This record gives sequence, C-alpha cells and structure tokens, in this order.
Amino acid sequence: MTRHVAFLILLIVSSLYAAIRGGRPEQIGAAALFGGASASVMAADPTRAHFRQLETGILIIDMVLLAIFLWLAIRSTRFWPIWVAALLQAEVFIHVGQIVVPAAGWKAYMNALAVWGWVTQIVLIVATWRHRQRLAQQGSDASWKGCPASRPPIQRG
Repeated sequence: MTRHVAFLILLIVSSLYAAIRGGRPEQIGAAALFGGASASVMAADPTRAHFRQLETGILIIDMVLLAIFLWLAIRSTRFWPIWVAALLQAEVFIHVGQIVVPAAGWKAYMNALAVWGWVTQIVLIVATWRHRQRLAQQGSDASWKGCPASRPPIQRG
C-alpha cells in the first residue's frame, strides 16, 4: 500500500469519525481538513513537476486552513485546534523555507509538508474520542465559549 492510499484511508476514517461522533468544532475541523486535502490535490498544477518550486496553491490552502483553525481555537472550548493551528503554521513556514532556499530539494519540501497532514488527522481522531469521553462522563460538552453550558454552576449559600 502506498503512503498516498494509507493517508487517504486515514483522512476518510478521521473525517467520518469526527463528522458522525464529534461535536460542532470537530465537525468543522473534519470538513476543513478534508476540504483542504481535496483542494490541495486539485491545486497541484498537472503541467509541471510537483514540488520543484513553490506550490502557491497549496500555500494558499494552508493559510486558509490556518485561519479556520485559529478561529476555532479562539471561539471553541476545545484545546486541540491550537495544536492543529501550530501544525499548519509549521506547514506555512515550510513554504517560506522553499521561497528562501529553493535549492533545498523537492523531496524534502514534499515530505516536510506531508508529515503534518498525518499528525493533524491523528489529532482530530484523539479530539473526537476526548469529546465522546466528556459526553459520557459529564452528559454534555459545550462547544463554544460563552455558551451557558460552558459556564461553571453558580454556588449559592
């Protein structure tokens, strides 16, 4: 099995798991990661050798994903979007590295971008699993900051 097929399986499994069993932040994250992976495949220019120069389309997609996960980190009650945002920031830095040192090697550029995609999928699976744990233990799991369910109960007396 090639690593592309293995990643596709991981992407589908993690996205479906988060979409079906996750809270709204996990569902948004799954849709964003799945859409980003799909868009990255389409953004690759078929008329040239891939990763031999800056992949501008993939850089733009990574920056949009970074913005989505920064928004999730700010608005949701979850900690995991901060981790994914950090991983996406690393991807953006890799693109910047390709601009600064274009002779660094296309395989290094390609592999450095690919590794973070694997980690983000694993983070999404763990985040969804933790959401399910909180639901089982507490009966609810507020998704957004400022929601009444996310505030601690008022102590009286």
